[in-house]
Amino acid sequence: MDGAKVLAEETSNRAAGRDVTGEVIRSVAAMTGRTPESITGGTRFHQDLDFDSTNVLELLMRLEADFDIEFDPDTFGSGTFETVDSLSARVRQVLGG
Repeated sequence: MDGAKVLAEETSNRAAGRDVTGEVIRSVAAMTGRTPESITGGTRFHQDLDFDSTNVLELLMRLEADFDIEFDPDTFGSGTFETVDSLSARVRQVLGG
């Protein structure tokens, strides 16, 4: 089997069956001291959680460790994601799912 195809299948399998949004919510809750139930997909990082650039960086590093992924720093400019749902979609994309 082609090595690239195997890698693509392994990456896709990492996203399969995972509750990515739930995992992102748990990470955000742990960082902020809030309960996971108080955070939804529509929760906005800057407006609702008062995140600044340092908080965003800390969250991205936490998610990289939690999901065993690596974000391309060139793709995360200002406004790349505003809500838990938009960040979860980006995590799914990096996972390949």
